[in-house]
Amino acid sequence: MGRFSEAMIEEYEGQVTGASSRTTYIRYSQERDLPMLLAIRNATFMSHGQLFEQLVATGSEVSRRACNWRIQRLVQAGVVSKMPPQLPYCGPVYTISRSGLACLESCGHGLISLTSESKSLANPAQIQHYLELGEIQAAFRRTKMLKEWTGDLEIRSINQSIDLPLAKDYDAIAELEYDNFRYRIALEYERSLKASTRYQEIVAAIEDEDQVQLLVYMTSSIDLLYQLKAEFEEQRFPIVLVPARSFCMSPLAARMYSTRSLGGQKATIEDVLGAIPRRKRVPPGEQFDHE
Repeated sequence: MGRFSEAMIEEYEGQVTGASSRTTYIRYSQERDLPMLLAIRNATFMSHGQLFEQLVATGSEVSRRACNWRIQRLVQAGVVSKMPPQLPYCGPVYTISRSGLACLESCGHGLISLTSESKSLANPAQIQHYLELGEIQAAFRRTKMLKEWTGDLEIRSINQSIDLPLAKDYDAIAELEYDNFRYRIALEYERSLKASTRYQEIVAAIEDEDQVQLLVYMTSSIDLLYQLKAEFEEQRFPIVLVPARSFCMSPLAARMYSTRSLGGQKATIEDVLGAIPRRKRVPPGEQFDHE
């Protein structure tokens, strides 16, 4: 059947002592199972609604019924862990298991930042953080500008393996295309205020950042935004801040608060991109895949 075409799992029926078990088989699909496992692994935590929306956007799924069947099958196989729903997000929450990481490693998609032998896996205390990042990613997709999304797991792997790493392990990097130019922006989602010394360390780290053109801070509230803006006001690296909910509800219309390096005014994402140095022009006819 081939190395990746079939996987064996044990199914235990009932919880009665001495209950019989039977060995069954599931067919592993590189075309359909692999994108689902990668999406869940790279998101750290992902709601059912977010998973379906992302797979549809990337062309991996077209049927909700098929998606429901596939994720249930992967949960039963033990490669994905299913957790209770987290309001206000839609459906149960999924995270990759050690078996799932081992499967991805066998398929050539391992990460050095998280392996099947890592001491610990995802921290459930961070579920809300990662689910909101999933909403932010979906909002960027709706702008039609998003061409690539790199989450923090992948960023940490990159930073550990290249000679010129990013200034810090951002929550995400978004590659955007606007007005026929490409932009690479770093994203941070902040749910609570850190100590002032921590922000001073961030300022020092990004002062000479040359691999991204803009840092966007998404916050859980407007009062947190104002506190963060005060921390970054004098930073010469371009920084904008916006409440995450406002951006997710209307990503093209949401008003972002800029620091003095960008004029200190409120502006939309399109206005902000138009004000920062352009990276490079997109050649005519060149196509990109949405992440």
